[in-house]
Amino acid sequence: MKILLIKAASTRYYGQTVAPMGLLYLSAALKQAGHTDVKLIHLDLETPTEEALGRQIAGYAPDIVGISAITAEAVSMHRIAALAKAARPGVLVVAGGPHPTGYTADCMLDPNIDAAVRNEGELTFLELTEAAGKKSSFEAIAGLSWRKAGAVVHNQPREFIADLDSLPMPDWELADLGRYSAYIPHSPFLHTHKYANIVTSRGCPFSCTFCHNVMGKKFRAHSPERVILELKHLKETLGITDIEVSDDVFNLDPARAKAIMRGIIEAVPGLTIFLSNGVRADLLDEELIVLMRRAGVRYLCVAVETASPRLQAGIKKNADLEKTRAVSALLVENGIFVNGFFIFGLPGETRKELWLTMKYLWSLPIHTCMISFCMGYGGTELALSLPKEKLISPETDTVSFTSARPERVVSDLPAWQLAAARQLANFVFYFLNPARLWRIFRDMPYREPRVLRLLLAKLITRTIFPR
Repeated sequence: MKILLIKAASTRYYGQTVAPMGLLYLSAALKQAGHTDVKLIHLDLETPTEEALGRQIAGYAPDIVGISAITAEAVSMHRIAALAKAARPGVLVVAGGPHPTGYTADCMLDPNIDAAVRNEGELTFLELTEAAGKKSSFEAIAGLSWRKAGAVVHNQPREFIADLDSLPMPDWELADLGRYSAYIPHSPFLHTHKYANIVTSRGCPFSCTFCHNVMGKKFRAHSPERVILELKHLKETLGITDIEVSDDVFNLDPARAKAIMRGIIEAVPGLTIFLSNGVRADLLDEELIVLMRRAGVRYLCVAVETASPRLQAGIKKNADLEKTRAVSALLVENGIFVNGFFIFGLPGETRKELWLTMKYLWSLPIHTCMISFCMGYGGTELALSLPKEKLISPETDTVSFTSARPERVVSDLPAWQLAAARQLANFVFYFLNPARLWRIFRDMPYREPRVLRLLLAKLITRTIFPR
């Protein structure tokens, strides 16, 4: 069978484009099972017109079109489905990823989408492919929503994959990784560099109310040996030494994290590693931090969200703020560039609590910060408590959650106050602390002119001229 995998386009494009890891894992699973005729189109990377995309679909003549989308790509997902049906009548169109998982019912209202894969896709999509090839029923495929005689059927949930080492490595060859260097990755210092994303674990046992549940709430991890094997492949076969780790919480198992760092030091030296998706700061210790630095970790994000103990409990984050402060100082002492994640406009947040978070942010020795606005996405615990008008939909998910324009926020505080607080927080954080600006320059992993221009543009828009 011919399988076309498409990564949908952002409704409003911000220049950030990374390799679609979910589709690379999916392709690897398909090829391992013998389905070798697989093609990838990444729309934000290739930006074809709808007419050109229709011609590509017709020219390839796939039996199955699989579309991956987050909510900010859902408008594109629906357009792709319609184009696929027009270009290739009778093709099986399958949606997957965070949006079809969190908004399954809405997704299946589109008659151009034949099925939706919920949560992890490797096993579900493979079983769907096998069933489609045999023209058999989809009824026994766990984790699948589909249409039977015009009615939408939601099959039983699929258990999450317990043994991640049973999965093949991502199909790196499906994507031209060198092309992504022209775009902005999660770690801005990797802009202009050829790099690879890796996922060493899935799932997060913490229950933050604003967070997704695509990968479940149980931590599942590749063994250190498997992680080292993948890194060796990337370095020795593909010549890639810049690595971006996209785990939800890389260091949940500190012993495992230390074993990976020791393995890199011994077996894959010369890597530059960016932990871009956040670690649990209050689970870091000095031994792991020293090992990280020796292994090549140069950039790391700590997720704080709020300095209010009441809100920490309310969002079920429960971070140890004093330990986070101490660990941040230790990371900086070891020359690791630290970015902090914060959220303004949490449910029930008061002006006093917002001010408390701002003061805590200013007191941290970290290098940079990213301040987001709390938004209610489908599939989160937070969404269950929100009125419909405050829920994010494909049509309203057009503003980056780090934008200076907080739209569809869940806060009781006025949007203009949140926007003003964000600008003030950023201005004080950067411009009233000359030592911080020196640390930023001193500890930058890379200083190419294009990287410096990107960082300067980010600084200006976050502090002086918001957009």
